This record gives sequence, C-alpha cells and structure tokens, in this order.
Amino acid sequence: MPVRDPATFALATTVTGYLGTITAIAITAIAAPTPARRMEARTLLAILLSRRS
Repeated sequence: MPVRDPATFALATTVTGYLGTITAIAITAIAAPTPARRMEARTLLAILLSRRS
C-alpha cells in the first residue's frame, strides 16, 4: 500500500533510521575487536534505548 501522507512517511523513515542505528550499534557491541570498543558500544546502545520511551 503506497503512503500518501507526508507525516506517515516521515515517521516511517525516522523509525527505520532509528532501528538501523540500533542494529549497527548492537552488532558493534558484539563484534568489536577490543573490550574497550565493546564497552563503549554497549554504553551507547543503553543510552539510545533508554531515550526511546
């Protein structure tokens, strides 16, 4: 179904970008080569998820 409402399209685009960012940081938190990078990625992920509410 095509989206004709600009507000709906903007919301969907924002949500998609947000989920993409969360996914990238989660992958980084798992696959980072050093413990320090994993810790920083996990911290950033926790900050982003707490702001979602």
